[in-house]
Amino acid sequence: MTMLIPSSLLRFALKLDAGVSAPFGLFSALLVSTLAARTALPASLILITGLVCLPYAALLIWLSGRQHLARFGIAAIVIGNLLWADAAIALAFGWLGAKPSSEGLILLAIHAIATGTFAVLQAAGWYRSTVANAASRTPVAA
Repeated sequence: MTMLIPSSLLRFALKLDAGVSAPFGLFSALLVSTLAARTALPASLILITGLVCLPYAALLIWLSGRQHLARFGIAAIVIGNLLWADAAIALAFGWLGAKPSSEGLILLAIHAIATGTFAVLQAAGWYRSTVANAASRTPVAA
């Protein structure tokens, strides 16, 4: 397994993602019915989204403090954020059966922009990270 010594940009991007995901998750989980009424998005979707964001944020905080990260793990986070952005766009266009209100469209646009931005920052941070030698966990030339 290829390990990385995370760059400061990757650590920042992970923390930023966590810093947005945690409060959004809490907000969504606590205000499900209000958000569902205002956005015209399914309450179950809002609740699941909120509940997924909370452990995800905790994972990102934990990862941001690690000395070494698995390349595969960072790839999964980047791809997950891109898929999350795609899902928000699909919901906004009604491709997944939702018919969001104007406020729902704004929320989905924020989701798409934020998660897309996190993916770009995390990918750039991954690119700037150093490959660690698996045996000694010391930096090696990439």
